[in-house]
Amino acid sequence: MNLRLLQLGDSALPIGGYSHSWGLEAAIDRRLVHDAATLESWARRWLTFALGPAEGVVVATTCRAAAADDWHVIVSANALLSASLTPLTLRHASRDMGGQLLALAEGWPWSAAIVRGLREAGGGEITWHHAAVFGALAAAAGAGPKQAVLVLLHQAALEAIGAGVRAVPIGHSHGQQVLARLHGDIEALAHDLAGRDLEAAGSFCPAYEVLCHAQSGLYTRLFRS
Repeated sequence: MNLRLLQLGDSALPIGGYSHSWGLEAAIDRRLVHDAATLESWARRWLTFALGPAEGVVVATTCRAAAADDWHVIVSANALLSASLTPLTLRHASRDMGGQLLALAEGWPWSAAIVRGLREAGGGEITWHHAAVFGALAAAAGAGPKQAVLVLLHQAALEAIGAGVRAVPIGHSHGQQVLARLHGDIEALAHDLAGRDLEAAGSFCPAYEVLCHAQSGLYTRLFRS
């Protein structure tokens, strides 16, 4: 069992993930999500069409690059996220969580070297996105690209379902049932995304981006994105 990877994939990491719904709160406000069944459908589509093709591919790419000490590719992957995460709330969330994960991992004995490599590659001028940091740390944990993407998607699903449990709301037992039904989708996605090159990273989901923009205009809200 890879304890390092388990630590990296812990949804309770203090990096701010609990404070984001990734557009889900706006979907709840519009009654697109209102129970366990619609939460499951929303989470599946979010992983498949938005998060997976973008951040998932970046994680696979940066995992391979970190294992090969190819810092140029990691910097390029980070720049791609800065350009492609167009909703401002998502871009800020990605950078905030990336910076906090980098700071947290600096104190872990097994990841300190990769953190130094990221900081040196950035030259003190780069604000690192979560997926780029996650992929590099996954390599430090001894994971391959498929394992790295699998853990990222599982962590993301946990965060989305946790947000739904609080905001819909639904019971924690229903949330666990939703997660169990997503396992097959997560495994299939990880298998598909792990071999993609950086040039293939990105998603085009205008309706989803509208929800992300709408989040900041909600009269009352629980989440930052």
